[in-house]
Amino acid sequence: MKSLCFALAIAISGAAFAQDSLATASVRPAASRADGSYCRGGPDTADPGNFKCRDAPLMLLICLAYQVQYYQVSGPHWLEEDGYDIDATVPARVTRAQFLLMFQNLLASRFHLALHRTSKEGTVHVLVLAKGGMKMQRNEAGAPSFDVTTKEESVVVTGKRQPIGALVGFLSLKMGVSGPVIDETGLTGEYNFTLEYTPAEILTGARYKISLFDALQTQLGLKLENKRGPIDVLQIDYAEKK
Repeated sequence: MKSLCFALAIAISGAAFAQDSLATASVRPAASRADGSYCRGGPDTADPGNFKCRDAPLMLLICLAYQVQYYQVSGPHWLEEDGYDIDATVPARVTRAQFLLMFQNLLASRFHLALHRTSKEGTVHVLVLAKGGMKMQRNEAGAPSFDVTTKEESVVVTGKRQPIGALVGFLSLKMGVSGPVIDETGLTGEYNFTLEYTPAEILTGARYKISLFDALQTQLGLKLENKRGPIDVLQIDYAEKK
């Protein structure tokens, strides 16, 4: 579920839009938990005119509306508990940035959500070169691609003609529940790489046992180090259960 906070990744612009554009949206306590939590549709998707969520806790809705990760929201524990179903019709020709502003206004209206931006000290994951140096192959020709596939007990990440930022983005998704990933490798240009690791949740009982941290170091010549640093945070000042 946490990974959904990264599924609508696009910058919020300052575009103004009518505050009541999603006023007719249906927001109600979740009818069922059978299908898990998700939000789908809206601008830049296959169903731009409709947006719906099922069993989505307010924490997830805040992450989607404000384009932040879970570790960047500070508020009461119940934000992650009760789920909500949302059905909204999105006006035609609305951009993603405009939709996000509408979504924020919807949360303010229905949950009386009030918040402010601040910063706090937290864990920052820094990507650096490991001892022995980088093991990726430099490549600035051919078609770029980035694929993530799964085997029985491992995840395989394959990049062709990719900048280091593409790998940082993937690592940010995997580490996003605890803190941001910052690139301090100094690497420029584009690279080919294959990263295969065992997900942490099955690492203990798996036959193929290599953690993400170890795979980065042995396969790509990179290393994740933790340090303390400032993290941008949304502080929830007030919210009501619906």
